[in-house]
Amino acid sequence: MKRAAVIRIIGTVQGVGFRPFVYRSAVKHGLLGYVTNLEDATVEVTVEGEEKNIKQLIKTLKNEAPPVANIQSIQTSWQPYEKRFKKFEIKKSQKKRFFFGFMIPPDIGICPECIEDILSPEKRRWNHYPFTCCAHCGPRFTAIYESPYDRVRTNMREFPLCEKCQHEYEDPTNRRFHAQGICCPNCGPQITLYTPDGKKVRTDSPFQEAAKLLDEGYIVAIKGIGGIHIAAKTTDDNILETIRKRRRRPNQPFAIMSPNIDTIKTYAVVSQEEEKLLTSWQKPIVLLRKSSNYYLSELVSPGLDTIGVMLPYTGIHLLLYQYVKEPALVMTSGNDPGLPMAITHKEAFKTLGRIVDYLLLHNREIVNRCDDSVLRVINGTPTFIRRSRGYVPSPIKIPAPNDEITALAVGAELRNTGAIIYKGNCYLTQHIGDTENLETLNHLEQSLRQLSNLLGTKGDVDVITCDLHPRYITSRLAQETSQKKSIPLVQVQHHHAHITSVMAENMVPPDQPVIGISMDGIGYGPDGAVWGGEILEATYQSYVRRGHLQLQPMPGGDLCTYYPVRMLISILSSTLSEQEIRDITRSHVKKGLPHRQKEFSAIFKQLKSSTTPKTTSSGRLLDAIAAAIGICYERTYEGEPAMRLEAAANFGDPSKIRLKPEILHIDGNYVLDTSQLIHSIMTSKHHRVVDICAAAQRTFAMSMAEMAVRAANDQGIRVIAISGGVAVNLKITREVEDYVRSHKLHSIRHRMVPPGDGGISLGQAISGVFNVTS
Repeated sequence: MKRAAVIRIIGTVQGVGFRPFVYRSAVKHGLLGYVTNLEDATVEVTVEGEEKNIKQLIKTLKNEAPPVANIQSIQTSWQPYEKRFKKFEIKKSQKKRFFFGFMIPPDIGICPECIEDILSPEKRRWNHYPFTCCAHCGPRFTAIYESPYDRVRTNMREFPLCEKCQHEYEDPTNRRFHAQGICCPNCGPQITLYTPDGKKVRTDSPFQEAAKLLDEGYIVAIKGIGGIHIAAKTTDDNILETIRKRRRRPNQPFAIMSPNIDTIKTYAVVSQEEEKLLTSWQKPIVLLRKSSNYYLSELVSPGLDTIGVMLPYTGIHLLLYQYVKEPALVMTSGNDPGLPMAITHKEAFKTLGRIVDYLLLHNREIVNRCDDSVLRVINGTPTFIRRSRGYVPSPIKIPAPNDEITALAVGAELRNTGAIIYKGNCYLTQHIGDTENLETLNHLEQSLRQLSNLLGTKGDVDVITCDLHPRYITSRLAQETSQKKSIPLVQVQHHHAHITSVMAENMVPPDQPVIGISMDGIGYGPDGAVWGGEILEATYQSYVRRGHLQLQPMPGGDLCTYYPVRMLISILSSTLSEQEIRDITRSHVKKGLPHRQKEFSAIFKQLKSSTTPKTTSSGRLLDAIAAAIGICYERTYEGEPAMRLEAAANFGDPSKIRLKPEILHIDGNYVLDTSQLIHSIMTSKHHRVVDICAAAQRTFAMSMAEMAVRAANDQGIRVIAISGGVAVNLKITREVEDYVRSHKLHSIRHRMVPPGDGGISLGQAISGVFNVTS
């Protein structure tokens, strides 16, 4: 029997070759009609033919969709057969809405077929054209101005198709059929090599010339799809010292790129799960352990046993590696410290001109700035350190109590993201960075505005959420917006947001409380102290504090974050006299305080002051441990002392030393005595440094887990959620998770957003939704 049907596919179905896939499938099943993109990011298929063939088409759509597509649902409306069509075709996108879809996909790494097109002599794009892409790969999020996803709404609108590309675009048998980003040397973007003063370098092959310069030791800026990177050799200490001096980043690890997985395995240990991540279509940076025969410069990641590595994900990288002789290149974000990555020629010449010797730039606009994503495999599970290119703006399904509530979250301050909850999904922005300055705050506002436009919310929200900290610039932004637009404002305590974030992505039911372990650097507590090592009983709406690290003074406030010896002295001050501390920290003071004994005396005056801030921060405790052991005396980038401590601990045996942590019960809360812990570390100096590091790190992990388990048993709760920036530490997270499971409790942690502050906007947003619907 012949029938007609209107089929609407909801999900990530625009910009992934879905319409050509539908076209081929419909023709195969002998159906007539059309397929089109709608403004709401869904795909609509109208067909006529045999009912059994239409049902077979629906089955094909569900089971054989392109790999990047993510179908949430397929809705079918059956209609009478009217013999309306003579063929099946792809129609132009239509400006109408029925549902809300998952918008466009993230950027997709170059596919094997396009790599072959670039490298095979018989192909017309052979060895010359870096912007080669098809319906299955290429820029998406970084290229689009607005939905629906059509060429006229992307950065390719400035490049009309030539006759040959037009033929490919219109040929249903070609994988470039209706691929919006296709182009060739005759009609697409071009790439040029420049000197820092903006002059073009005359060369027949910009890639060959750039590769030659890199091999000779020059530093080259390279414009990709989401921003401009700084590239250089990884085997020459002098070159890396030059980059660090010019960028004012003495120790921060650099991301690197190698041509293939076999080369990576010559200097790093790659597990099966890590290889799967590296070679996935997202092509993220993956944090790997250096191998025993590591031969790259130690200045790539000074003092660490890990290295962040990625594979080429664009034709630009691919062509560069046809000529570069190096096994790996530094490929780090091109920006001044604290500022967003450069994306325009003007920004490149202004901010990178003093850093690089040459610039390899193209004339295709980057619409949405997007840093590379960074992941680490912990206990077999990929864990985000930074969620951005390749993953944004993919939605995260959450247990929202009301799909009609739209929430906007502005995040915290460091390593920030924003988020929008809409129609039961949460959409995080790309990595924004540290919103301590106007440029990065503008980047956050612009990214949220663009996300809102793509979602179709038109900027309308029902609740705005932010951090509880009154001095965060993001909190002030949320307050001003709330007042200006008369929208409810919900301020979410920092560590509560960490826990609700991990709850949301694990679909914890609204009526199920959890015990949360939040191990973090800083977060404003309602008591005015700086929290950071917290055991919370939490729901999406509220929390009760059940445990924490011992409250310790922070002499000098933020100076403690830069000079860990300050925290070391502070933590010891509750168990030892000033003279005793002076005696056992003499070498630490000499190496770790700029003004040495004079500063030591000033610290003790600050410790006696009632105005000195106090903290329960896990970050500050780990900093103090690193200083006590002599691993790190000055923080030159966020998390450096703890990262160096972790690197040393990976070579140690924690069983060689028995540190006896004491968990107290004070005013209804479990409290880890960190003064006693630090003192026992300071008196263990006859052991190997790496063993002390391993034991100290393990003791911290086990103590946090023990407090959580006790709180869970007290309250009859069976689920423990693990979050906070420290949860990217492989061994600490593993120890906590294993301890919880050994006590027959269920542990959950992050898999879709970072455990650090990059995932906090999700927690803020969902707490906001629950608070306005209660």
